[in-house]
Parts: sequence; C-alpha cells; structure tokens
Amino acid sequence: MKDLKIERVELYAVADREAAPVPWADNQEPLLYTNNIVRLICNDGTEGAGATISYTENDFDRCIIESQRTVVPGLIGKNPLATQELYNWLQSRCTWGGLPAKSPIDIAAWDIKAKKAGMPLYMLLGGARNKMLSYASTPMFDTVEEYFPYLDDCVAHGFKAIKLHCYCVYEKDVALVDAVQARYGKTGIRFMLDTATFYTPEQAMAMARRLEGYNWEWLEAPVSDYDYNTYKRLVKNTDLEISSHGNCLLTLQEVTYALSKEMWSDVRQDATVCGGITPLNKCFHIAEGFSKNLEIQSMGYTLTQAANLHVALAHNNCKFFEQFYPYDDFELASKTVIRTDKEGYVHAPEGNGLGIEMDWDKVKEMSVASYVFE
Repeated sequence: MKDLKIERVELYAVADREAAPVPWADNQEPLLYTNNIVRLICNDGTEGAGATISYTENDFDRCIIESQRTVVPGLIGKNPLATQELYNWLQSRCTWGGLPAKSPIDIAAWDIKAKKAGMPLYMLLGGARNKMLSYASTPMFDTVEEYFPYLDDCVAHGFKAIKLHCYCVYEKDVALVDAVQARYGKTGIRFMLDTATFYTPEQAMAMARRLEGYNWEWLEAPVSDYDYNTYKRLVKNTDLEISSHGNCLLTLQEVTYALSKEMWSDVRQDATVCGGITPLNKCFHIAEGFSKNLEIQSMGYTLTQAANLHVALAHNNCKFFEQFYPYDDFELASKTVIRTDKEGYVHAPEGNGLGIEMDWDKVKEMSVASYVFE
C-alpha cells in the first residue's frame, strides 16, 4: 500500500437546472444549489469521492471548483492512505475557497482508505453503531398553513424529529412555533428551530425561553456565531439546548475555545465544511471530552450525507442526523440513496468506504464546470 498513488483528479460543479430554488429566510432570494464533487483515481484503479454543497443567489456557484483547481495538481503522486499527512498538506495550501474547498479532497482520501481496508468507513473510524435517529430539515414555506401538510407527510414517512427552517423574522416565527406546538405538541415528535443567525440578542432569549417552555429539542443559530456573549447568556439562563450556526467557528482550536467558555450546549459541525473527515473525527472526541454532543450538520447531496453519517455512526455522542426532505432534489447523479426508515432511523450505506455509487456520466452531463488533472 506504500506504492498507492493518486494519478488522476476530477472536479465537477454539478447543478440541477430543473430543481426549484429554496429560500431559508424571509429576506433571502431563493437559493440555487451546487454539488462540488472531487473524484480521486489511484494507480491501481481504486477510486474515492467527496463533495461539498454550496448555495448562492441568482446563479450556480463556481467559486469552490475554481479554488480547488489551484490546489489539486499537487495531489498527483501522493498516497491517499496517509490521510493525516495529506490533511496537513491541504491545510498549508493557499486558496480563497477556504476549508469547504479542501474538505472534499480529505473525504475522498478516506473513502479510498476504507475501501483498501475492506470495510465501511464508520467501522474504520470506530463503529459505535450502524443506524441512528434522523430528523427532517424543512424548507421555508410562504404561510404557516403550508407547513402542516409537509409536517404530516414527514410524520407519516417515519421521522420522529423535524427541524423548522423559519422566516427568521421574530414575530412571524413566534406565530409558526405556536401553531406547530398547538397542532403537534402532544404527538411525541421532537422539534428544533433554525433561525439562521438573524435574531437580536433580546429576540434570541425570548425565543429560547418560549421553546424551553414547549420542551423543544434545540434552538439553532439564534445569533451570529461570533456573538460569544449572547450565546453564553442563552446557555447560562435557559435549559434549552443552544446550538451554533456551524458554518463559522470550524477549527479544532475554535471549537475547544467555545466549549471551554461554555458558549454552546453542543457542537455543530460538518465534514464538508470544516476540512473533512480528519478534523470532524477529532472534533467528536473534543466534544466528548466536554461531555457534549456533536449534532451533525448534514443537509445536502448524497456524498455530503454519506461523509457525515459515517463519522456520526463511529461515535455515540450524536443524537440526530439531518436529512433534507423530500429527498429527490438532493439525490442527483447518485445511484445510492440514504433515506430514513419507517421507525425514524437512517442506516449506514452498504459497501466499503462511503458506500456510495455515483453515475459519473450523469455527473458530467449535469456539470456547469469541470476539470481533470493527471
């Protein structure tokens, strides 16, 4: 295995031009989604794949793939099994795409590593379990009433928990939360609220206390992740789980600092944003050291889902797995699907590595940009 080398790298920015754009807040334009895929091919034919999602207004994103193409020529000739060495090399590369541009490379290397080991990735990383509870991550609807058929469908499908993406306008969100509580409060379904950092500190506290009274699961991203003092006040003055946005304080040092200052009730992290599987796996251990959960952020395409699911299944300190529902728009060009069963659990994909089979012809067909290096 010392002789294994990367001999070809393929980059794809994949977009579904027919998919409906989805807004996540009342003041946003509907967002377009791009699946940024890295495919590594080795000298013995072993392949690995990783991806990160990007979402932009007005047009599909190309900044991730343009950042990646300045980095990946240096991968040629490197051994993907030396994941820590490869990760160290990636971190010293200059790119304005930051950690999201580098994350899929690390993920693809781990996909290869687990395949060469002849086991699913979650087993290679520890194998704490092979299934876990999931929650449906909602789009934002125009009216409160439009949420109800969607929520009913989620419950019928098997979801035991649902996270609301709301208007991120306090008064409108209060009306939504109260209506959902009135309709579903005695059903046993667990609810979370994601306000995408748009609240003032006063609104965040008021909503946290409201959700605490309703016994909801958590309040996510009430204010900017950089508003340390507000997060500390929320954690100190309510018993509700307070979760960060999960897109800003990403490094192991930042996570350790935040937990040491009691800024969060848990850690919110994503392999496709924080730098890959290498740091996410370590971040789980840091959270465990503080007796905290790491509630995985995994809304995205199948490769995104797979990377985060495998790491979550390798550990015990993650209660829920996030799935965008309905699934179809986020299964583009994937022959393998990851879906929640009727009992509310999501299972590890079968097969070694990530266990995901891609339709590479479809990937190429749906790409808005692509590059090959060898």
